[in-house]
Amino acid sequence: MESPVTFERLLLGAQHFARLAMDAHAQEEMEVFLLEAGVSVERLAKAALVHVHPTLLTEMSGKDDVLLHLAGAIPMPDKLRTIGAMPALTRLRKMDVLPKSGELDTLIELRNGVAHLGTSSPEDYLGPFAETICRLLDHLGQDREAFWGPWSGVVRVALDDRIDRAQRRVRLRMERAARRAESRFTDMPEGTVENLAKLLAQRGLIVVEVGSSGVLFQGLARCPACSAEAAALFLKASSESMLFEMDLAAEGLLCQICGLHLVSGEEVAIAGLPTAVRYQAEDLAKLAGDDRPHPFYTPRSIGLYVSAAIAKPGDSF
Repeated sequence: MESPVTFERLLLGAQHFARLAMDAHAQEEMEVFLLEAGVSVERLAKAALVHVHPTLLTEMSGKDDVLLHLAGAIPMPDKLRTIGAMPALTRLRKMDVLPKSGELDTLIELRNGVAHLGTSSPEDYLGPFAETICRLLDHLGQDREAFWGPWSGVVRVALDDRIDRAQRRVRLRMERAARRAESRFTDMPEGTVENLAKLLAQRGLIVVEVGSSGVLFQGLARCPACSAEAAALFLKASSESMLFEMDLAAEGLLCQICGLHLVSGEEVAIAGLPTAVRYQAEDLAKLAGDDRPHPFYTPRSIGLYVSAAIAKPGDSF
């Protein structure tokens, strides 16, 4: 029987589990992510050791059968037990292939915890996972893009130290949303996304909520992740705005195609969309006075806004 402990098999296994980990991370299945990411790190760490010599996977307290097999002296024994993830990482650190990393050690510990008991850790370990894998790939002379495949863009964002935490969070969300859309529609006929966007898009200016601080509207925008014109851009007008000259501030966005969700004006700005929109009288008249009745910007919508605009302190909406 051919030995499973070869550089090629370990590398392919690491790649397979790395992509499964990224799939799980995109779906926010963190326990699955920790399991798959931990396995990927362990496989690639072992591949790096095998690349030097297969005997580096031998447990110090193990039987001679494993050592002799890895040295090529005997066929594969019935039980082939090699070192675990932490000993593999320790050996690579002694060889100056990897630096010490508390976050990576915690990821491996959490992987073991998920496997045995489960975990409720709220931390996101995408960064240390991607950094470790890329360090090992570089050490082995392997191409990062080929290894990560469709997740290469997400990894680049995760490792970009030129952006702050808020930017990284939004850009990762955009990359994952784009990947979801690509995966969902890749085998569908050409034009499916555009046709679906036309069905889902709600054009016009829609009153969503009226409150003492102002009125929340919904407008239509092109999604910064999947580029479909089917994203609901939420805009707020203060109670001091005039009905026919409104300054609207972006409050968030939700795309009906890829599921991208932005929850603040800051996140909208990071995504590259304008955070302020001004509607003049002619703009509103055009929305309300189209040749055909507009189902969203209706007299009732205008009336709701008027009520909010002239409300006195203490009024209830």
